Amino acid sequence: MTRDQNMEEQYRLKTQQWLKDNIDPLKERQPFSTLHWMPSKETEKNHHNACQQLQMKLYEAGFAGTTVPAEYGGHGGEAWMQKIFREESTGYQVHTGFYHSIIAMALPALLKYGTEDQKQEHIKTLISGEVSWCQLFSEPGAGSDLAGLGAKAELDGDEFVIHGQKVWNSAAMYADMGILLVRTNPNAHKHEGISFLLFDMNQPGVEVRPLIQAHGAGHFAEVFLDGARCHIENVLGEIDKGWGPARVVMSNESAMIGGAAGDNPSQLIQLAQSLGRRHEPVLRQKLANVYSRNKLLKLMSDRISVAVRNGKMPPFHPSIVKLFVAQNRRLEGDLAQEILGAAGVVTSHTASEWAMEILHSRYPISIGGGTDEVHHNNLGEQALGLPRDIRVDRGIPWKDIPKG
Repeated sequence: MTRDQNMEEQYRLKTQQWLKDNIDPLKERQPFSTLHWMPSKETEKNHHNACQQLQMKLYEAGFAGTTVPAEYGGHGGEAWMQKIFREESTGYQVHTGFYHSIIAMALPALLKYGTEDQKQEHIKTLISGEVSWCQLFSEPGAGSDLAGLGAKAELDGDEFVIHGQKVWNSAAMYADMGILLVRTNPNAHKHEGISFLLFDMNQPGVEVRPLIQAHGAGHFAEVFLDGARCHIENVLGEIDKGWGPARVVMSNESAMIGGAAGDNPSQLIQLAQSLGRRHEPVLRQKLANVYSRNKLLKLMSDRISVAVRNGKMPPFHPSIVKLFVAQNRRLEGDLAQEILGAAGVVTSHTASEWAMEILHSRYPISIGGGTDEVHHNNLGEQALGLPRDIRVDRGIPWKDIPKG
């Protein structure tokens, strides 16, 4: 055994023992149990707090922020350490919910564009879970066309004064900080007049309202900004050049969403078997399709994860996995309804609520992180090199583009 192999084996043994001593095994899910069906406000808040405590616990043990440079509050480890932890933590409750998501989105942008002071101030508290963050990008009139955003920030001395509205902001009601896109130069072209702010949520002029979805979950919010302030030292990158760090966030968001493979196909197979329908040829073909697509999604997600851990570019465009998971959710939701029939929309079967939940899941997964239409355009233009989509607003200052 080489010296490197011995180090890896020692680290693996240490990881195994720590997980055994400190983390609960994953509870076996009951067949057709739901994840977010009609939760109470208290349940959602308790879940968020539990995820924060777990993030802090992982960080203190060296299993969060593993490869982040030590000078920024990370542990300065190597990519193989993350790989070993991922392998050994299978079967343990180590997922930290939205803390995992916002770190995956915001950390790469901070590392790439942040000043030394920004990295020193924010990275440790982000990866440790000490400070809760949220994403403040989309607006009621700027979702698919995010660069058309209109929340304005005007300089008053060395501070921006901000007015506008953001929407579909996950966990914003719990957030201390936000990554915020604002319009700082309405005379520039729409991609060029945007600034990326590291924004304090705990101040006057910030109002957060939960958005209750059709399945009862309230983890999304809308945020109203009325005279809130942000110091120019908290601009990530350059003023009016926020589209660069925003694209880093969105690319990582797409890859992260694409990793949500889930186990719906196995549940669909179990449902068909319980209803005595597994021998129907057409149904068997549809089950085989969703099962194989789910396996392909996991393989693609693993390839992207390996590349990211090794500091390399993804081997293929992240929009592929984002679109693939959205298509999977539509196929899975439709198939659940086909198998159950009327019981898929009324609670007359043990799988009814589960089927309604996965039917509904097609909407957030097709919209969050950029709509399917946006990602189709991204693939065509960025990956395939096809002619760019016709845009009537090209070359026009944002203030002159027709609104509404």
